[in-house]
Amino acid sequence: MLLPSTPTTVVANAINPINTIPILPVPADSSSNTMSTHALSKVSFMLYKELTNDLINLLEEDDEHNVIIEAGEPPNTRKFKAHYYMLRMRSPYFKQALSNRWAKQENGVYIFKKPNISPDTFDIILRYIYTSLINVEALNEGEIVNILGAADELCLNKLVEVLQEELIDRKHSWMNKQSVLIYNASQKYPTCTMLSEITQEALYQQPELLLESEDFAALEVETVIWLLKRDDLGMPETDLWKRLVEWGIGQLPVPLDPDVTKWCDRDFMELEEKLRPCIPYIRWKHIAAADFKKQIETYRRLLPPELCELGTDKSLLFNSPLYSQAPSRIQSVLIDPNQAARIASWIDKLDLVTYSSAEEGDAESKTTKFYDPWNIPYHFKLVVRGSRNEKFGQHTLLSNQAVVIIRPENSNELLGGYNPLSWNKKSISPNKEPQNAELLKDSFIFSLGDDVNGKQDIISRVIDAKDSIYCNVYCSPVFGKGDLFPKGHFEIKQPCGCKQTSYEKALRSTSEQFYIEEFEDVIKWMMGLSCETF
Repeated sequence: MLLPSTPTTVVANAINPINTIPILPVPADSSSNTMSTHALSKVSFMLYKELTNDLINLLEEDDEHNVIIEAGEPPNTRKFKAHYYMLRMRSPYFKQALSNRWAKQENGVYIFKKPNISPDTFDIILRYIYTSLINVEALNEGEIVNILGAADELCLNKLVEVLQEELIDRKHSWMNKQSVLIYNASQKYPTCTMLSEITQEALYQQPELLLESEDFAALEVETVIWLLKRDDLGMPETDLWKRLVEWGIGQLPVPLDPDVTKWCDRDFMELEEKLRPCIPYIRWKHIAAADFKKQIETYRRLLPPELCELGTDKSLLFNSPLYSQAPSRIQSVLIDPNQAARIASWIDKLDLVTYSSAEEGDAESKTTKFYDPWNIPYHFKLVVRGSRNEKFGQHTLLSNQAVVIIRPENSNELLGGYNPLSWNKKSISPNKEPQNAELLKDSFIFSLGDDVNGKQDIISRVIDAKDSIYCNVYCSPVFGKGDLFPKGHFEIKQPCGCKQTSYEKALRSTSEQFYIEEFEDVIKWMMGLSCETF
């Protein structure tokens, strides 16, 4: 519970302050004060308790009120009695609203209506105005957001600050399920600058939190479009489309039947209108052919005619300028779609396949053909990120067909490796013949340059499968006998190594140890398959 430094902003029980000791200011020259800080606090607390009890009685029992405020909308309304000078003194909003120019009087009593604030919320706000007390710990996140909105409107800036701090302290409890609620509040209320910074940073790093939030349908259309433009969403395109349809249904005044075959013409028309601004940002080209056909057949009346005219021929769709040319999404903050395409090409050994590029009259030359970013046959699913999970740990040990990516500290280089199996300490260990040794021949390590065409990349394949990979005591993946040797705890800096021994090429020109700035472990799965298959 947050206790502000002045008695006017104490966070305590909203009705009875007996169990709460407010933090009171200490005199500037405490050395000249003969009374100890403890004694001062005790005496001041007794006086403060008496004052707050009197103020509660004034609010609840006094007959000399001269303001009536009606909160809420029918049928849920309630009238509150209050005092003109108390409201004007404590709230800049009421100071203006109860002026002679704005306020309406009946028989000497000011009549005021606040239909946009619920009775329960206004009851808490009014008690805070009188006593500076509010039991924040007893409130859930939804109640705090409602009070935050009312406090912002009534210009109760100190209360806004305290409520923001409480929500920030509870970040881990609402981030996964109610991120939309908190995000919307942080954007709606101008005084919520602290909360806005926290939510913006968190959701920029993990945009999927909004997509997976229980209240996803409450997002504004502009935010939905911002999400769909992101390249790093860890969700297959088919699932994004389904989520978008759910969002559109949530925008309608009347819920639709779960069975699409029971929708009427008006249902399709209203839903299509809601989805229209977002549909161009779905990356239809990256939906597996069977799923694409199903979406066209099921939701034809929601989709633009020009998209439906392309039918189920994805070759036409790939060449159409009408829809997003963006590459397949990847769930990474380290690599971009071009780099993901090169890693996918190495997994399928396209670097080992050469084609003749000689034209008539020219000398014959050999070239390789890699996947384009918009034609990667895999999805990449994030399992572990250092700044989010702190260490590789159990998540990594269970992941199959994993790509590990590392960014050394104070460097632009990216190092990594591919394990075609799972990280298993029992079956992958040094000086032991690994299980499925044949598959381990496909393992490789790599270094990614910062050029777009990948000319600075290094791909190094394993020499002997039995030396390819193992798990060390830090529960982190190790490639070779030191070719790529990260240590997997993110918050405890540990030196890592990179020295060529078991793979064909060295990744770095130096064997000096380095520290990890960020790492990720992602798994791959084929397009058109559910990630739960692996």
